[in-house]
Amino acid sequence: MLVHECSECGALSINRIAADDDPESILEVFNNTLFEDRCEQAGITLLHAEDTEIVHAQLFGHEIPVMA
Repeated sequence: MLVHECSECGALSINRIAADDDPESILEVFNNTLFEDRCEQAGITLLHAEDTEIVHAQLFGHEIPVMA
């Protein structure tokens, strides 16, 4: 799920990820989330860097390839 912040009123909402959403774009949003405090106040728990493997697996269907 993605958290959306309305640019007009500042309200937060949670939106499902659709099958046709671009996984690379979703991963970019995940990596660039900057409003953690607002989400926490709204009772929304965000994922963090240590959750990268599970996010990658959920988006791409496999774990991050290990680079040698």
